[in-house]
Amino acid sequence: MVSHLVVSRSLEIASDNAQAGVDAATTICARLTGLMSPGGSRSVKAREAHRMVEEKLAAAVEGVIAVHSAWSAFFVKAAFGALFTPHGMSLALVEVADAAAGPARLKARANARRLVGGGALH
Repeated sequence: MVSHLVVSRSLEIASDNAQAGVDAATTICARLTGLMSPGGSRSVKAREAHRMVEEKLAAAVEGVIAVHSAWSAFFVKAAFGALFTPHGMSLALVEVADAAAGPARLKARANARRLVGGGALH
């Protein structure tokens, strides 16, 4: 039987990932509309294109650091006997997966809000 805590945490992460998908689609739509429009400053468009690549690299590095930290915590818990049960092991692995995706979800959400709310390309 699967732990209620593991199931609820997994559903919470799935919901966060679904929201990140919507945020990413919103960001792509806003950026394409702004970058491909005939009007607007070339320097603003170039800055946004540069920022787009820079943010992806930053989110990837932050994700690597976060997952490294989560794996380290996992191994320390395992070494000192804090993971007694399969449920505890499952929950710890769910936390590692969440740590890996967290920074990308935050960037996607921030970009969607910035581009739709503030109109950074207009």
